[in-house]
Amino acid sequence: MRDLNHNARISTATLLALLLGAYLFGTDASAGEGLRDISKVNGRVEVAPGSLVADVSTVNGRIAIERGATAQQVKTVNGGIDIADNSAVERVNTVNGSITVGSDVNIGERVSTVNGRVHVGRNGKVRGPVTSVNGSISLSEGTEVSGETRATNGDIRLRSARVGGDIVTQNGDISLQDGSHVAGDLIVKKRRSWLNGWFGSHNKPLIRIDSSSSVAGDIHLYRRVDLEIAEGAQVGEIIRHY
Repeated sequence: MRDLNHNARISTATLLALLLGAYLFGTDASAGEGLRDISKVNGRVEVAPGSLVADVSTVNGRIAIERGATAQQVKTVNGGIDIADNSAVERVNTVNGSITVGSDVNIGERVSTVNGRVHVGRNGKVRGPVTSVNGSISLSEGTEVSGETRATNGDIRLRSARVGGDIVTQNGDISLQDGSHVAGDLIVKKRRSWLNGWFGSHNKPLIRIDSSSSVAGDIHLYRRVDLEIAEGAQVGEIIRHY
């Protein structure tokens, strides 16, 4: 809150300078290296198909990385992020917005949001974690996530996808279908009572693993859940901590 209050006191002159900078995308120091930062305070940002840029950011607005474009860090505070097919990005982050990643997209480090869902299309590669606090996460056919996949108050759905780390939730359902594989553990954390009134569900989470899917690690349950593990599913030990 201190940072927000401080930002709110930005002088008119400074704000005008920042807004002017929104129209002068290619004038930063990185331009000499053939890369440019694209930065705005308010408004939508688009990176043209096939473009090669450095960091892309806005405070209040949506970001669209068009087909085949390459960028480094992509971030906004209040807005969603769309990354089209065949693109490559290092990091993707928003606070209040959803993240939609197309097919055959490479993410070099991580994908994260606080208030929004995350969807990764077919054959995506994320060489790090995928996280959301208040939103669902869905990973499509052929997608590979090297790090953990965490949705505190949202569902996690894998369809023919692979996760190299743990899958973690607190109040959401978990579904592994069509040959999905988790190399780490599957963890359902204990519900915190103060969160339950705001975000959590009074219902037990549902953990569903079909016969073709697997969890190489263990299933750690810190609260009661409904388990639907099909015959033939390969999972580790089911450990109840409650």
